[in-house]
Amino acid sequence: MAGLALLPSAGLPAVAQARWSAPFEFAKPGTLDVVAPVLAISGSGAAAAAFGIQDVDTPGVSQGYVTLRAAHGGVGGGQSPIAIPGAQQILDATYDGSALELLTGAGTADQTCCSSAQAVQVSAGGALARARTLVGGLAGSTDGRLLTLKNGAMVAAVATERGVWVSQSAKANRFGPQHLLTRGGQMPETLDAAWLGGESSIVVWTGAKGVAGQAAPRSVSYALGARTHAPRSVKTAVTVPGGHRIDELAVAARHGGATAAWVESWFDKGNTYHSVVRAMDIAPHAIVRNLSPPGRLASGLSFAGDEAGDQEVAWASCTAQAACQTQADGRGAKGAFGAIRTLGSIDASEEPSVAVGPHGQTLVGWANGGRPVAATAASAGGRFGATATLSSTTFAVGVTVAFGAGGAGLAAWTQGTLNPSVVGAAYSG
Repeated sequence: MAGLALLPSAGLPAVAQARWSAPFEFAKPGTLDVVAPVLAISGSGAAAAAFGIQDVDTPGVSQGYVTLRAAHGGVGGGQSPIAIPGAQQILDATYDGSALELLTGAGTADQTCCSSAQAVQVSAGGALARARTLVGGLAGSTDGRLLTLKNGAMVAAVATERGVWVSQSAKANRFGPQHLLTRGGQMPETLDAAWLGGESSIVVWTGAKGVAGQAAPRSVSYALGARTHAPRSVKTAVTVPGGHRIDELAVAARHGGATAAWVESWFDKGNTYHSVVRAMDIAPHAIVRNLSPPGRLASGLSFAGDEAGDQEVAWASCTAQAACQTQADGRGAKGAFGAIRTLGSIDASEEPSVAVGPHGQTLVGWANGGRPVAATAASAGGRFGATATLSSTTFAVGVTVAFGAGGAGLAAWTQGTLNPSVVGAAYSG
């Protein structure tokens, strides 16, 4: 498989002078399909890549795995990825101190995931705690978010065609009862969540009545959580005009509150298709702003921020002929959106991934010509440096990036076609 000649056979040494390390394997090449990895980084710089292996021709044949990376460069001590018992899908991952917490989905052997969502703790040494079921009675495609709040509290949010549920823990691994946020036959289409600082959180989603996957959501709903309770008291942040729909949605913290960003699409009277990125602070009488340029099609939304309010939005901006570029717009804690930067070409089938570090450092990753590439900026909304190619492979897909509390960065991607693997590279800025 192209590109694997660069991969070391053992753990990656600590990053020295280079900002990006040589690529290394989180999972060796296999014969089944690999689901794009989810990344998490602890405050000490330890990291995890959680991913799935599946047989797309056989419903229910899938398995969730996680590979741990030590703070100074080792990948699982040379061990194999850890299989998560009962997990068909990894929905999200986050660290609570040195322990990793996974939000997983499970289903019956003859069905695609998921019928339940569970939380699983993984110690720094790779030991698995007993899985705890957070939500049961699910059906169909499942999305989930897992947040670490102050003092180890956590919030889990899960969405399927049957609704949006949340559960909160006062301490790690001690989740309370589930709470259903949706009512009236609303079919959730998108879900996201963010930590707002302290023990505050927000969950956002779109939903509409109709057949799951075919409904046309026009409103962004949200619920706020606090120290004493999980997110509740559902409100509407924005409703788009008739004939428009919200295709993608994301949220990030902003000065103790939150900002929602979404991709909105519609056909005009001449039957021309339009697709734009828009954003608004979630507040009374907030102003909706267009972020992406007119005359191009936007998709693949990624949005990230830090506790101080630094934010970066990235998306794929394409012509009608599917010539696509990665674009970004960001703002510092006291700044404003409005400075679009074009970072480079992106494969038409791919989406960019953005991460913001603890002091506004910004990292964007994507695939161009099958090569994993990344660009970094010293601050949200700031100027990006030259694009770095992370591997010589031409078979990379699903590039995702993450920052840890200590400023360490990480990129991971699926590599290969017939024998795909999970590959990563470490960033030190």
